[in-house]
Amino acid sequence: MLLLIVCRRLNPHIPVRSSHMLKRRALVVSVFTAPALCALMPALVSTSALAVTTAGKISVGVTTVVPPFSFMRNGKHSGISNDILQKVAALENLEIDYVPLKFDALIPAIQAGQIDIAVAGIFVTEARKKVVDFSDPYFTQGGIIVVPVNSPFKSVADLKGKTLACEQGSAALGIARENAEAWGVTLRVLPDPANMQLAMKAGDVDAMIYDSGIVAHQMRVEGAQPTIKQISGVLKPTGIAFAFPKGSKMVDVVNHGMAQLRASGEIAKILKSYGMD
Repeated sequence: MLLLIVCRRLNPHIPVRSSHMLKRRALVVSVFTAPALCALMPALVSTSALAVTTAGKISVGVTTVVPPFSFMRNGKHSGISNDILQKVAALENLEIDYVPLKFDALIPAIQAGQIDIAVAGIFVTEARKKVVDFSDPYFTQGGIIVVPVNSPFKSVADLKGKTLACEQGSAALGIARENAEAWGVTLRVLPDPANMQLAMKAGDVDAMIYDSGIVAHQMRVEGAQPTIKQISGVLKPTGIAFAFPKGSKMVDVVNHGMAQLRASGEIAKILKSYGMD
């Protein structure tokens, strides 16, 4: 009956059958035309960002050593990125299943279909756009060069002939590779920020290039007793966002939730709570 009504709306010249005939053919219609009806109905129903939401767990790859964006606090995943995603999940009826990963394993895990979303302080770059999709940005940062607080170096020009540490898989590594020749530095790629700072403290490298937001957070936390100082401005600032597999419908879902948080001022509150407003 429903199919006939739909079809008559699309073509008013279809004759109306008697109720007796309709009853006799009801079973035939339900068996043989249900697939056609299912295929037709989505075009007749308006959709929104919420239409792609599927209640249930989402697998979230997370790096936990990049404060203030993602770290562990009292046994809980915390930081700007996690706080935003957790509030989005509450709004969109999603349950987060965290999968701890090293930073340079996040994008490969997305490409392999092992996770639905990647969380850290992920730079939106043209190279990454070719292999993953991004949400709307929720912060802006770039690369920045730092040295030990007692270092004699005062500018990038002072690093000529020196060694610069970079994190494997980071956007800052890309910036360093683009400028290494002009800066006159030798690059040393290390697995994570902790190893870079240890190498710098031990004198194995002279400086390190890292995310400006993370450096700013560290300097704010250290306060009057800093261990590092910056010798460059912010290099190639860009958006920070969540990463997804190519074509993922979750992009629209997360953006929908983030739009609500932005409109309510919640994202601004989260940034302020970490001193990043």
